[in-house]
Amino acid sequence: MYEIIHFVGLSGIGGVQRNFSEYIDTISSDDKLFNHKVYTLGSVDDQYNLPFCIHNIAKLKNFIFFIKSIISNNTIVHLYNNLSSLKLALLLLLIPANKLIVHERGTIWNQPTNKYLIPCFIAWKSTLILANSRATKTMLVKKFSIIENKIKVLHNGISLKYKDKYIAHNINTKKRKIFTIGFIGRLDSPKGVHVLIESMRFLNGYDVILKIAGDGVLEENLRQSASSIKSIEFIGRVNNPYSFLDKIDLLVVPSIREPLGNVCLEAGLCKTPVLATNVDGIPEIIEHKISGELIDATDEISIDLPEGAVPLPEFVVNPVNQQLCTPKQINPSLLAKKILELSSKPEKLKYYANELHTKVTNYFNINRYRTELYNIYQDIYHL
Repeated sequence: MYEIIHFVGLSGIGGVQRNFSEYIDTISSDDKLFNHKVYTLGSVDDQYNLPFCIHNIAKLKNFIFFIKSIISNNTIVHLYNNLSSLKLALLLLLIPANKLIVHERGTIWNQPTNKYLIPCFIAWKSTLILANSRATKTMLVKKFSIIENKIKVLHNGISLKYKDKYIAHNINTKKRKIFTIGFIGRLDSPKGVHVLIESMRFLNGYDVILKIAGDGVLEENLRQSASSIKSIEFIGRVNNPYSFLDKIDLLVVPSIREPLGNVCLEAGLCKTPVLATNVDGIPEIIEHKISGELIDATDEISIDLPEGAVPLPEFVVNPVNQQLCTPKQINPSLLAKKILELSSKPEKLKYYANELHTKVTNYFNINRYRTELYNIYQDIYHL
């Protein structure tokens, strides 16, 4: 059997972790081709119940094995979101790497241009760079001049096991008395939640409520900003996104930057329509006025970042021309106007939801993801 070592951070629950967990769940214990092992550094969130033992490289024996795996010509080491890691760069200065895959899922947006040497060096030492979207590949090539033919796009996939359980959402084609919009995700600067809160001021007096699910460094600031708006409710962290998405009429994704947007896939699975920023990788999922609606970001960013917040990116990807541009935010007034417009068009929302559901189940599923990834492993092993 051929060995695959996965190295992934498991201390929190984000898109990377959920995608990895669902992928690992598809791997049979009697896989006759590959033997998988999972390594991490630091604590492991109690949400994870993986079918493999998790090895922490904080222990010396695990670290030594991990180093040997990178050097070995008989082992693929698959790293998740480590292209900007100074520690990895220093390690690769000291040892050779034979079959190294670095899977970039969005951290590169936060890497300053003047620190280009780290991602460039790691990419040079790697066998392959996987990008979770065309936008991520564009960012790697145009921001850091990484060789294009060393990068392969592998779109995320999600498990379909909740498809039948939560599909009951099915949008009512009659206008609802109360229209519920929702946001779910980290409460941090790139997600643009402050814009969504500000847009609710323009919806005062209308039968629209906003539910915000998630936690993060901006939570206190956002709660203060929303304190005078009675139509906003903070739910807190939600372990199962589908149970939340199933109870709202429209998911709003007002991101300032979004390498792909896993939450759009989750919404599609349970037929919840999506209104999102036209930026980065989001349009690779949401096709405007077919599987949802997109809004251009035109305003200067207006947010005060507390200590510990994710810094705003230098650049984002313009999905129209695939060029890098200065990040902006959605205009809150225009966002409110679009929300109000969609609240009166349940037939249109149902059409968007069905189209997105079809796209997710036919393409953005975990089995397609696994098949493509196994093909990549086999190519590296020359099987």
